[in-house]
Amino acid sequence: MAESIFGKFRKLEKKKKLQLVIAVSLLVVLLVALPAYAWFTHKRSIALTTKINAPTQLYITAGNKESVANREMADIDIEEGSYKDFVFGIGGIDVQNYQIQLAHTTNIPFEYEIYRAKSVSENDKSAEAVVYVSDSDDTFYYDKAGNTPVGGKYLNRDGTEILANNTLHEKSYDSYGNVQKNAEALYWQSDTLPVKDGGQPFCDYYIIRVKWDKNETVKNNKETDMVYLTVQRK
Repeated sequence: MAESIFGKFRKLEKKKKLQLVIAVSLLVVLLVALPAYAWFTHKRSIALTTKINAPTQLYITAGNKESVANREMADIDIEEGSYKDFVFGIGGIDVQNYQIQLAHTTNIPFEYEIYRAKSVSENDKSAEAVVYVSDSDDTFYYDKAGNTPVGGKYLNRDGTEILANNTLHEKSYDSYGNVQKNAEALYWQSDTLPVKDGGQPFCDYYIIRVKWDKNETVKNNKETDMVYLTVQRK
């Protein structure tokens, strides 16, 4: 049975005379049992390639606009189906467009897709709806808002393989060079995403889909992967 933990987010402080990426980070540990994997050990930001204007507020939430500290990914069982969905939100004030970034190791041949999502009632939910149970034990349901994943691209994928090349090695490990190939992080970056309906303050919901091919050597064993999800203003 696969398990994972969403880490806490934090805001980056605005620094004088610099346009910095302001992001909040959500650390996801995808575990097929144990152990934990040592990754992203230094303090360098993983935000990539684009200089961003600092937003007033921009953060990642769990379902029901709740703190991301309440969100976890669990019960990934590759014997059941070929994917599992989890909900997260992106909220803020005075932001019109943003960009999602995803980084992950490749010990387990998982693939990832992100979809726009919508909150639905129990009566209107589909068979695939993601169920979120709040701290108060209330239950909320989220369906994909369309069948097309959010557009984006990997910045350092090695051809069609689920492996990273070395072009962004220093983003993860600085100058350290003795890194096993599956521990080299893959970096994916979405297209620019507009705030849904343009409302302020806003909270847009997304579903992240963890996929696997049953014909591949994916098992409920002790392999471990880590996923780092960020959002930044555009």
